[in-house]
This record gives sequence, C-alpha cells and structure tokens, in this order.
Amino acid sequence: MLSNSVSDLSFMSIYGQRAQVPGAIIIDGGSGYCKFGWSKYSAPSGRSATFLEFGNIESPMYSRLRHSFSTIYTRMQVKTSTQPIIVSIPICHYDDTESDKAARTQLKDAIHSALFDMNVPAVCTVNQAILALFAAKKVSGIVVNIGFHQTSIVPILHGKIMHQVGVEVVGIGALKLTGFLKEQMQQKNIYFGSLYTVRALKEESLLFALDYKAELTKDTKSTFQIASEGCFTLSEERFKTGEILFQPRIAGMRAMGLQNAVALCIEHCHDAESMVADIVTKQ
Repeated sequence: MLSNSVSDLSFMSIYGQRAQVPGAIIIDGGSGYCKFGWSKYSAPSGRSATFLEFGNIESPMYSRLRHSFSTIYTRMQVKTSTQPIIVSIPICHYDDTESDKAARTQLKDAIHSALFDMNVPAVCTVNQAILALFAAKKVSGIVVNIGFHQTSIVPILHGKIMHQVGVEVVGIGALKLTGFLKEQMQQKNIYFGSLYTVRALKEESLLFALDYKAELTKDTKSTFQIASEGCFTLSEERFKTGEILFQPRIAGMRAMGLQNAVALCIEHCHDAESMVADIVTKQ
C-alpha cells in the first residue's frame, strides 16, 4: 500500500517489481518473538522478544505498534522514509465470521496508520502463512506454522487463506517445546542458567525422528556448547522434545497430533489432491 493511496497493492504485484527497488525491510511479527531484516538476505538480521519490545499491553494498539516499529528501525539503523516495508500479520482470527474479519481489518489498518505516520513510503501487509508459502515459490498449499503458543495448519489456495475450509490448530508451540526440554534436563540434573539457555539448546540440538521407537534404542548422546554457559550433553531429549508435536501424550497432554491435524486439514480442502505435495513448514 502506498502512502496517500486508497487501495492495497498485492504482495505478488510488489514481489514482481522487486528488481526495480534497492530492497525492502521485512518484519515478521509473532506472539513470542519478532524477526526483522532485509529482503535481499535469506535470514533475518535481528530478533527481539515481542513481550519486551511491543510496549505496554494495556496501551492502545497503535501506540504498541509504533513503539515496536520504531525500535526495529533504530536497531537496523535505517531512516523510515527510505525503504518500503513488508509486514507479516500473525496467524490469528482464523474463522470466516464477521467479528474475525473485522479483527483482521482492524489490525491491518493499525499497521498502515502507524507506519505511514512514520513516513514509510510503501507498506505491504501479508499473513504469515501466505508469506511462508510465497517464500517457497508457491501460491497454493498447506502451511504448518509452529508458533510461540500453538501450531497452525493453514490451507491456502491461489494466495488466499481458505477460511471457509478452516484452519486447524494444535495447542503446542515453541514455548511448550522449550518447557518440555527444561523438564527433561531437570529430571537428569542438568544445570542451566536460564530458560534462554534451554531455548538455545532446543534450537541447536532438536531432531525429529522418522522412527521414534527405533531411535530410543540408539546411543544419541551429543555435546553442545552454548556461549557463556558452557557445554551440555543431551541424548534422547533431542528427539523426544520434538516428538510431543506428534504424540502430545508424552508430555501429558490430551491434544491432536500434528500429523492428524494435517490429515484433517487435507480432508477438509476442496482441492486436497493438488495440495498434498505442497506442504510447507515454517518456524
């Protein structure tokens, strides 16, 4: 969306003109962490904890958004008036009800207002799941988004979320995985300084087993070094942590496994046959 313009520009139309601009800032916001960086690079240049950087939760949405965007521009050392920006909208308000539609519109309008008041020249807001699919150079498929609090399975057709089909949700996210790894380390008397240490170990060592039972019979010990914390030796915790996405009962939870949620989403899709081969995972 351009400043002083009344209509949105689609993500694909902006993407198609990417060679004509020097680069855009991308902000991928989430309920736990916010990642930001340049479109010309394959990885984010920075990350911040949303609950620390987003401002007082009791303040108006506009104020919180502006506070967050200002912090990011300061860290990137970029003037707001020099670069277009792409902002991913968190996967929320899944349904096709009028209230959910209104909530999605309200969030998008607040983002536009905050950024245009900061003199940003052009803004494109796009749902996280759609942005992940575009990054995989596809416009239709099923996106598995492992978020901070939960995992969402999002069906997308021709660049649009199929709200009428429904978004499946599994109540396990990155925070639960970190907590489960922490519990396992405590049970083995593995000392760690903080939850940030556990999160770093999770991101460094986590594995997903093709055959969980077979993996339990193997020697999977491995040592990892975390800056300023030292070395940590983990074994079955490395793949047992990720397995709770597929077998929540391991963590004492009564929830649908990820594979069942994906299967249910495919079953509900009118174009399931064409989407089976296009499953994209985003984290």
